[in-house]
Amino acid sequence: MMPIKRLSLLCCLLLCLCLATVSAQEATPETTPESTAEATASVGFTEAGSYNVRQPVGDLVRQYTLYVPESYFEAESSAPLILALHGAGGTGQGMQAFSGLDAIADKEGLLVAYPDAISNAWNDGRGDGVSEINDLGYLAHIIDSVAEKANIDRTRVYATGFSRGAMMAYRLICNFPTQFAGIAAVASTFPTYLIPECQNAPPVAVLMVQGTDDPIVPWTGLRTGYLSAMSSLRFWGQHNRCSTLGPIKEAVDLNPLDGTRLLIQEASKCEQPAILYGVFNGGHTWPGHPIQAGTELGLTSADFDVAVAMWEFFAPLAVEE
Repeated sequence: MMPIKRLSLLCCLLLCLCLATVSAQEATPETTPESTAEATASVGFTEAGSYNVRQPVGDLVRQYTLYVPESYFEAESSAPLILALHGAGGTGQGMQAFSGLDAIADKEGLLVAYPDAISNAWNDGRGDGVSEINDLGYLAHIIDSVAEKANIDRTRVYATGFSRGAMMAYRLICNFPTQFAGIAAVASTFPTYLIPECQNAPPVAVLMVQGTDDPIVPWTGLRTGYLSAMSSLRFWGQHNRCSTLGPIKEAVDLNPLDGTRLLIQEASKCEQPAILYGVFNGGHTWPGHPIQAGTELGLTSADFDVAVAMWEFFAPLAVEE
């Protein structure tokens, strides 16, 4: 039988060895794509993939996901950057999952940043519960953050957004018109509460995509703060110093079974383009990419891919230096 003193000593040694093993495990970060990406992002984006970047911005720790395609490393010139803003209740990773923008990045060699809003809602200027959050500063910071670690073309930075993310995109170009070459606003007409912020801003290219049967942001607008789709086009037509609105053109019905038709109207002779893609019978959706949501959002058009359409709109645009 082992003496009590030797047994006590052995137990102590085993306990110390166990504690040392636990401490070593806690000190070693998990080898997961997310933690690896965060560690790599601190020194640069060195390989293709999605990087989750967490950084202190002011008094808050903010996060965005950056998609870096293989084609970025094959390009000989600096890359365009798109900020893709999720809707209320969404996340950056959710926006990445349904938007189809990663496929555009793969093909064109551009980078896409998918930021997260605090409490899943952007401070788009309406003055509600997130009005103290400096999202304008945060989104501008993302451009600088990416530029520190990647070779981006600062004259070819664009923003897009869905629903409240689109409202935030409008606010961005009104406040930072020289940092963004253009925006694509999907499922949101222009908010009237942003008119004071936008009146003195220079022209910036705007593509609007709006469903006529949108149950959340109606085509006809809302008295509580949103212009109709047609009034939104007129506002941006005047803002971008266009001479007139062109005729409504009916696009080819590529998918007759989807229940929608694409109608396009463009302002003409502008300093910067202003275009409305009206989706007849379309809902509060992202054309070409169905959104899995707990509420009924209406029909999703399969006649065009909005990610493809916005890149065709963005590609020739650049901020004048």
